[in-house]
Amino acid sequence: MSEGTRLADASRENRVLVWKFYLYRATLSEGFVYPIITLYLLARGLSDGDVGLVNGLFFAGVVGAEIPTGYVGDKIGRRNSLIVSTLLMSVSMFAFTVSGSVPAFSAVYVFWGIALTFRSGTGSAYLYDMLEERLDTDEYSKITGRGGAAFLVTSAITSIAGGVLYGIDHRIPFVAAGFITASGALVLLSMPETEQYAEREGGSAFSARDAWETVREKFLAPELRTFIVYTALLLSIPELADLYIQPIVVEAGVPEQSLGVLYAGFMLVTAFASYNIDRVRDRVGIGGWFAVAPVLMAAALAGMLVEPWLAIPGFVGMRIVKSLSYAFRGQYLNDHLPSLGRATVLSTASMVYGVSFVVFRIGGGAVADAVGPKLAIVALAIAVAVLTQSLRLFSDPVRDAGSN
Repeated sequence: MSEGTRLADASRENRVLVWKFYLYRATLSEGFVYPIITLYLLARGLSDGDVGLVNGLFFAGVVGAEIPTGYVGDKIGRRNSLIVSTLLMSVSMFAFTVSGSVPAFSAVYVFWGIALTFRSGTGSAYLYDMLEERLDTDEYSKITGRGGAAFLVTSAITSIAGGVLYGIDHRIPFVAAGFITASGALVLLSMPETEQYAEREGGSAFSARDAWETVREKFLAPELRTFIVYTALLLSIPELADLYIQPIVVEAGVPEQSLGVLYAGFMLVTAFASYNIDRVRDRVGIGGWFAVAPVLMAAALAGMLVEPWLAIPGFVGMRIVKSLSYAFRGQYLNDHLPSLGRATVLSTASMVYGVSFVVFRIGGGAVADAVGPKLAIVALAIAVAVLTQSLRLFSDPVRDAGSN
């Protein structure tokens, strides 16, 4: 971990680079489709179970491609891998407009998942390496949080537009999402590669054998293995719940044409929390956060079983927990990894998360078909809260690396 220049004292060049990172994060927004994607699938004839299936297959694509694409990121350079991801994800958005069956949507979701893997470990590794070279890695949580805020604010604005566009033609939001995602490639082209790849030393120095040794040594280390299982369980709940927010809030009385505004509200509140992530870390630390996050998640969601309208604040709370947990997860994992091979190990971790998300989305979708989405989500959230707290009795999932 570096002890370099803090963000407040950074040079103009490095401040501009950080702002470009925020702009890149903003282009990742798929806010045009967030408020309507489940409704779009249902309107195309899919059932609740089908929705869970195709979304589960998204993570099947993630699982299958994570390690190879993480290795590619370590070979060709972080920035180049991010550009590939951006272009492929744009294609996946356009593909939604010509799909109309379970097999077709299954293929689109698998392709979308593969596209994501080119950035899942690489994006985090790129930012952390840039901070090691130019600033201070202790700024990772703050910059990630503020980048997340940029993503969410953009998503809020485009969510409102997406709801309106959906009313005109169901396919237009996906076209708009494809174009805004593709624009991220232009932002990335204006950003530098990290030093070891700019000097052509990174990829040539990292063989497939090196990748295997790094994964075996780091991924199975005590400070990572319990943490990854713990956070995979925690983050599986919002990944499942996100599938059913739309039908649940419509059932609670929110008109379909207002979903864009509702999602915008979700994202703006979450953006405020994400922007202030450094304050959360200063007060409770990464270990303290993950000690309470599963319980907070379950408590936030449980209210909708009492009163339908409580689903709205419940989903806001869930999204805040999700956003902060992803940022703190990235800080913790990067703090425990070497630079060369970082993307490969992070992608291996993402593969484990993907397996968990596949199980929860497909299994949760089947449960939702049987007992309804609300009961399925709350029951699984409570089960995860109990299971994660039980894990803490045997091993602390967060181990000190001098930063938390």
